[in-house]
Amino acid sequence: MLEFQAATTKRRELSLRALATGLLLGAVLVPSNLYSGLKIGWSFNMSIIALLVGYTLWQSAAAWFGRPPWTLHESNINQTTASACASIASAGLVAPIPAYSLLTGEQVPTWPLVAWVFSVSFLGVWVAWYLRPSLIVGAGLRFPEGMATLATLEQIYSHGAEAGRRLWVLAAAASTAALLKLSDVLWWALPRWAPSVSLERLTFQLEPSLLLLGFGGIVGLRIGLSLLFGALLAWGVVAPWLLDSGRVLLAADARGPQFAALVEWLLWPGVSLMVTATLAGLGVRLLRQRRVGRAAGPK
Repeated sequence: MLEFQAATTKRRELSLRALATGLLLGAVLVPSNLYSGLKIGWSFNMSIIALLVGYTLWQSAAAWFGRPPWTLHESNINQTTASACASIASAGLVAPIPAYSLLTGEQVPTWPLVAWVFSVSFLGVWVAWYLRPSLIVGAGLRFPEGMATLATLEQIYSHGAEAGRRLWVLAAAASTAALLKLSDVLWWALPRWAPSVSLERLTFQLEPSLLLLGFGGIVGLRIGLSLLFGALLAWGVVAPWLLDSGRVLLAADARGPQFAALVEWLLWPGVSLMVTATLAGLGVRLLRQRRVGRAAGPK
């Protein structure tokens, strides 16, 4: 009996329904990823969402219509496929291409954009396939998003009710966000704070979005405060100094956020700080590991 179940599970690992479910969920999640990437500069792999939705749909179909159970391996294929579809946003659709349009005011033609996205996506899949044996199978690197997906996968198959509870939480959050988004008409009709002309030119706006609230909950208080401090320093201190000193000249009738004119002065110092901080952190970690290795060595 155990051998039959193992053979059945193995045969259903790459099933048509698992692949089709992943493609369908990925197609639905791609616009969400593009929106979040353009809104907050961060996209998601959507693995856990696809995992919970696919599991709930097919387990419900198994209970109500007598369909075969949704196996663990099918869940893995489903979330992998959906994640690959949703990650197409990382092919430049939420970073360099929008930045190019913001800085130049030009739109990339459709077919060159399609060719670019396909080429980058294919290259990413090929590189991931090539590096998987050395990075995952050999070195056993524990990627955070992969470990979170694995933990969710183990929990819903060891405790079936856990998937239902998590899906209810997901549905409640989605419904709340949708209702608040639909009530934007009422929000804009109410009196609210509006930035002055000078603050608006420095890109300061009030954005009561739950997407930003969720982003802050994911990254944590320390990183959120760091982002806030960096934004205030760049756009509240450095940008006014650039305008007052005459290093950046704006048209007399310039209105709205002057992002393109100011970001050229703020981008490269920010990139330099990020790269230096990353290299410094890596160097400190290597030194600590070396000291720990010496301390644990033979005496």
